[in-house]
Amino acid sequence: MPPRSVAQAFADHLNSLLNRTVTDARLTVIGDPSHPARFTLACLRGTTPISLALHGSSVRLLVVQTLEVNGEHCQTLTYQYRLSLGEDKRSWLMRWEYFRHRPTPAYPYPLAHVHVNADLLPGGADAALAKLHIPTRRVPLELVLWHAIAEWGVEPKRDDWQTLLEDSIDEFERRRLAP
Repeated sequence: MPPRSVAQAFADHLNSLLNRTVTDARLTVIGDPSHPARFTLACLRGTTPISLALHGSSVRLLVVQTLEVNGEHCQTLTYQYRLSLGEDKRSWLMRWEYFRHRPTPAYPYPLAHVHVNADLLPGGADAALAKLHIPTRRVPLELVLWHAIAEWGVEPKRDDWQTLLEDSIDEFERRRLAP
């Protein structure tokens, strides 16, 4: 199967999941002219990635995921999932980021991490929370969707949303661990 078809199949899976749980928006596959097996998935306005409106809520979610197709499988090279209160980049609440490879040799942060856009209470530490790189394992999009529903008032489109997300996570783990 051509690399673009493999990337499109993965995008179709994510779009099906998104459209059955939290949004009517869709991710688009964007090819990388300099690398025929590399693609970015994002919701676009023209050529600019935009956040997805989430069902029954003012919360929005930016999804930008860069993939490399190896045979019949997609490997995530990077992702950024940004939960926000609007389309303004400054309105973000949480941001999950992942790099498969260290972006530069001097990059000191964990390759998978989360940022929280919040202020510390008076008398707290001096660090700006939004700049902290809080270590995580790689976080699947399904868990970000789950978090948006459970914590931020996003209304699931179906009653069986947890089962849909769990099944998708389980399938990802099976593919990831397959020889």
